Amino acid sequence: MSYGKIGTGFYLLGLISMAVFIPLSNYGMSVTQFYLLAVWILVGVPMADINKMFPEKSLLPRLSSQIAVSFRYIGCNIRERFNTFLHNKTALVLSSLFLIHVLGLIHTADFDYAAKDLRTKLPLLLFPVLLSSMKPLTRKQTDIVLWFYIASIVFGAIFSTEKYLSKDFLDVREISVFISHIRFCLSIVFSIFILAYFIVTRKYHISLKIIMMALILWFLWLTFVFESLIGFVLLTVIPSLIIIYFTIKKGNTTVIIIVFSLILVVFSIGSLKTFKIIKENLFPGKIDFSTLDKTTKLGNPYIHDTVNFPIEEGRYSGLYICESELEEEWGKISDIDFKDIDYQSIIRYLNSKNLRKDAEGLSQLTKEDIQHIENNIDNYNYIYNPGIMTRLSKMLVAYQRYKKTKDANGSSEFQRIEYIKASLNIIKDNLIFGVGTGDLPDAFENYYEESDSKLLPQYRHRSHNQYLSITVGLGIIGLLWFLFTLLYPIIFDKNSRNFLYVTFLLIMLLSMFTEDTIESQAGVTLFAFFNSFLLFNNTTDKNQTSCRRQKIQK
Repeated sequence: MSYGKIGTGFYLLGLISMAVFIPLSNYGMSVTQFYLLAVWILVGVPMADINKMFPEKSLLPRLSSQIAVSFRYIGCNIRERFNTFLHNKTALVLSSLFLIHVLGLIHTADFDYAAKDLRTKLPLLLFPVLLSSMKPLTRKQTDIVLWFYIASIVFGAIFSTEKYLSKDFLDVREISVFISHIRFCLSIVFSIFILAYFIVTRKYHISLKIIMMALILWFLWLTFVFESLIGFVLLTVIPSLIIIYFTIKKGNTTVIIIVFSLILVVFSIGSLKTFKIIKENLFPGKIDFSTLDKTTKLGNPYIHDTVNFPIEEGRYSGLYICESELEEEWGKISDIDFKDIDYQSIIRYLNSKNLRKDAEGLSQLTKEDIQHIENNIDNYNYIYNPGIMTRLSKMLVAYQRYKKTKDANGSSEFQRIEYIKASLNIIKDNLIFGVGTGDLPDAFENYYEESDSKLLPQYRHRSHNQYLSITVGLGIIGLLWFLFTLLYPIIFDKNSRNFLYVTFLLIMLLSMFTEDTIESQAGVTLFAFFNSFLLFNNTTDKNQTSCRRQKIQK
């Protein structure tokens, strides 16, 4: 369908808008989808020519005739574009992911939730249909869309950086101002690979490439600030796979051995360092209680409790506690009653600053520290030193609690263990076809109630693993088809084997182990849009058809 520069401009504007809104606005994503649908329907209709038709008729008959011709052109648009979609095997396979969720209605009971779920997943159908049947962009136009995507991430990153530097947050996840920090981190990681790809393959001026490298460093830092474990995994595993692929492709045995050895050494060193940190944090050594001070400087007795308080920052946080002094001193520095404060938060916060839990230790805290304790923040580093090490520290504290009480509340890592248990138990009873598209919330809630789960209501979520989530809803048959739709392009469509698409696919495949990516609007839009955009904007794999307007009679 030929639709000229103006039509191409409208289409390009829609793609740019979608790329901009994915890291910034759920509402913007929704509106842009409707805009792209309108472009798909209307672009190519020669309105200027139609307005000149039927000059011999009076106003109302002329308008009526012009409207009729317009609808005939629109019908031609829809037929030919839909026909193009139907002849694109890759697009059909991608869109089938939405259709299997429709099939899941056959044995669902909660149609209200099913309808909501299908609305959320509509991009799985919309983008393969729209992007496979429009003219593919040129490389320059594709780059423009990707640059706007990067620009929007820069915009979001500015707000995140400002929020971090001002310490205006109670949880590091709040640094992501516009959308979920997990989805934003996925976009940041993908943008890092886009920038790296552009640096290598595009003939930009050296000054621009320096700016791009600075952006990569900024985005890397922000990923670590977000304490994103999946981001850390992606930025470790994917470059390793890329290096391995190009090394094997060269076929030099010596180089292959050297590269594999270096990667093995790096991973070994990283693993040993991690185990060392874990050991130091969990096993700080035995305490000789005879050498510990028995009283505070004010002469009050200390309690040394290594049972009820966790090991944190490589120290027993329960050492040197004088509750009476804490209560008295707290009344001098805070308007909130001591009994209304989480006692563990006070002890652990003082421990994180390596202070004793007495009047002297409490008096050394700043006003900001007191406010953090009042907001139940347990550790100084949670606000002032977020990063992978702080995330590891949180996990180790949660591990001690989970090991002792099997209570996973408040720990995203150990809550996931409970979600996996719930998923596997539900799957066991609904192995072939699952529980149905609309019955996932009820299935999980029933399991939590029947198993007398310790998870609080606000933490009783679904799988947090896309593969398990699909299997719970659609059974093992649904999982197999889901995997087929993910892998079909890379296996059967040679045109999909380009760096950006393969990288994006790896990001999605790995992230789905820790997140149910396509169960939220931001996640499913990110996946569906770029999965189609990177596949169908290749001028070598598209055969365009034109609307034969001569068949439309006036």
